Order: sequence, then structure tokens, then C-alpha cells
Amino acid sequence: MFPRVSLRASFVFLTAVFLVGCAAPPPAGRWEIDPVGQQVFESGTILPDHTYYYLGSYTAPDSIIAIHHQFTLRTRVWARVDLDQDTLDGWLQWYRTELQPPGCEYQGGVILTPDGHRAGFWYSQNVINLIYQPEPGVVEVYQPRSISFGTCGRDRDGGFAGRMD
Repeated sequence: MFPRVSLRASFVFLTAVFLVGCAAPPPAGRWEIDPVGQQVFESGTILPDHTYYYLGSYTAPDSIIAIHHQFTLRTRVWARVDLDQDTLDGWLQWYRTELQPPGCEYQGGVILTPDGHRAGFWYSQNVINLIYQPEPGVVEVYQPRSISFGTCGRDRDGGFAGRMD
């Protein structure tokens, strides 16, 4: 029926697939609500030993993170920004005057590695997120979600949430 070589090759291939499928995911960290993180942003403090990133519009980002220089952010969704005081003050003014639906108030917190070290801070209407540390000194921070696992703020199709066309 089947040549002996094909059975061996199939066995080796299936074993490799099985072993790769059983590989452990990278160690997970935490995105926690914390008053210290909220105060860092709301006080207008720019931390000199952190690199800043945002999601959404540059003029009014949906979320901001500050990653400590001892970590490298690996991302496909966050945009790096050389944050200055005027830009941060403008963002904070936008956040303070924007009408937010219940459950979508801006909050802040800390980004923790799997071993509990603080990798940075976050500020967003969306309070649930995945944090991975695939290797020492590298963190992956995904797009945050709201408690309902959607996103607060603008509809991702360009309009505002709740828009009726």
C-alpha cells in the first residue's frame, strides 16, 4: 500500500506538529487599574525614562501607554510618539471635555510583566488587555478592550459609536 518511507515521514511530521501545538504560550503579564498610573497621566507628567505610544487619532488618541526604557515594545498596533508637554496637555483637555457614555470613563494603571515588574503605565477608556513577555526585556501590549470586550469611543468603521445611518 504505502511505502515504508512515507509512513516514517508522516510519523515525524505528525510528531513535530503535535510538539509545536503543545508549546507553552509566552509568559503573560497584567494590565491593572491603579491610581498611581492614572495620576501619572492626569497630572500631565511626562516620564523621561519612558517611551510613549498611542492608539487612534494623533489629536485625540483612544489609549496611551508609557513603556519604561528597560523594555522594548513589540507591536503592530501602537504608534510611537515623541511626547511633549503641549501635546499631552492637548490630549488631556480633549479627554476632560469629551462626553463619555457610562462605563467608558478614562482610567489609568500599570503594565506589569509576568514576574510583577512594572513595565509602564496606561491611560484609556478600555480597561482589559493582554500583556505578554515573549523574552526578557520585550513586552507585547495588545489593543485594550472594554468590559464588554468591545471598545469604548469611536466606532472602528470611522463614525461614532451609536451612529444611525
